[in-house]
Amino acid sequence: MKLLMMICSLWFALMAGFFFSYSATVMPGFETADQEIGMIAMQQINAAVANPMFAVGFWGALLLAAGGLATALYLRLNGTKLLFAGCVTYILGAFLITVVGNVPMNNVLGAFSVANPDGLAYWNRYLIDWTRLNHIRMAASFGAALIVLLPLVLPPSGDSNPPQNL
Repeated sequence: MKLLMMICSLWFALMAGFFFSYSATVMPGFETADQEIGMIAMQQINAAVANPMFAVGFWGALLLAAGGLATALYLRLNGTKLLFAGCVTYILGAFLITVVGNVPMNNVLGAFSVANPDGLAYWNRYLIDWTRLNHIRMAASFGAALIVLLPLVLPPSGDSNPPQNL
């Protein structure tokens, strides 16, 4: 189980880093760019993110979270409560926010042309709302990584069942 916890933690941290890069640099850069340039660049990024490398990171984290949930429910060993909590945090705070928030917003943005004044108006709102959701995804991914890592780095709390290797 230690190996699963380490892999989950690293994978959630990988996604936290991906989301962090948007919050720290990409979106602030778009806020200072001309509206048309920022909107077109984000549309291109949204098209480019549909690639195998991102798919392995994004869907891999979901599969690991689902596996972590199942393992935590089945084994019920020391540390599995935190594994469960971290996986739920990732699924709700990163995956679900992406699917119900960021992706639909990306699809709406992709349907607009910069020549359309409604598109530029949407872009201004998009920058604020999408970035806010991205901050949540970043924090949830980082939090999930930390929560899953805790049983591996903290001394046992008197329980004689440390996380097991599986």
